[in-house]
Amino acid sequence: MPSEERKGIALDAIRPGIERFQAAVAKTAEEVRGLLAGTSDSEDDQTAALGFFARGKVDMDRFSAFMPESGHIDEAAEAPTRAAQEVMDSLLARGDELFVLTVQQGEELASAVADRLAEIGRAFAAAHVVELAQRHEYSEEKHAGLLSCYPFAQWSRSERSLAPGLVIELPGEVLTPASIVPFLDRATKIVFVVEGDAPAAALSRVVSPGVFVQQETGEAALEAFTAFDGTAVAALMPDKAVSFVHDPAAGETTYERFVSLNFPKEVRKRAIGGISAAQQAEDYALLETLSVVPSPTGEAASDPAGKLSAWLLSQADLASGG
Repeated sequence: MPSEERKGIALDAIRPGIERFQAAVAKTAEEVRGLLAGTSDSEDDQTAALGFFARGKVDMDRFSAFMPESGHIDEAAEAPTRAAQEVMDSLLARGDELFVLTVQQGEELASAVADRLAEIGRAFAAAHVVELAQRHEYSEEKHAGLLSCYPFAQWSRSERSLAPGLVIELPGEVLTPASIVPFLDRATKIVFVVEGDAPAAALSRVVSPGVFVQQETGEAALEAFTAFDGTAVAALMPDKAVSFVHDPAAGETTYERFVSLNFPKEVRKRAIGGISAAQQAEDYALLETLSVVPSPTGEAASDPAGKLSAWLLSQADLASGG
């Protein structure tokens, strides 16, 4: 499947989150425009002004806490308020581009994700700046930096619930999903679009009880990922990778949550990027251990999963240094 087509599938998978975020930012920006104009538009007027962003996609009362109650600003608050509006308008103007991150060979995945989320977070920071200015608590020295960078670690619970999601395009050698675990909270959804050779069980390291995890090869179908209400990670992988779906809604025990799991016929026994053959074997073993129905004797080696894990680990030892 061509890269652009996979990118489109990935964007569609996080579209609800993008629209929810854009609606919130558009509504807040419109309210700020009303403040700068010395007006206080009604809810109906705001809905009409927001048009596509708001219609049927956002509770118009939900984000009112972002904005001050009075319908005007004084002269001292005008400059930071206008700067905040410009930040929100500039983020909206970027459209889908804001939510697509391309990580190149040699770059660090976690740092790239942190930087992009800090950029997206400027929308929340802009709302804080308006509120501070309105309360006469804004300080250029103390608060101006908020508009240039608002790290994910500083996002509130409600802000994390508005996380729009990311599509991350990257070569397989850069794919280290465990490094993005600190960003998996509340409504975060991430889709990796992977090119070239990649660790075949890469997403095994992000499997946890409440996180939807899907790794796909070939024709991708991410409807369940999109529909999941909570944190979710997916990867559109090259051939010869594991395909699996871990759905927290499918059962109380870990093995029940693996609603599908298919291993490739050929198994790599060499390092990919910084991930050694032994580490890749452990990733296979982790998936198999999590997905195997417990036997009465508890002897994992009696089933195919245990046998495959043992074989992979022995081959990795033979490859030593791979």
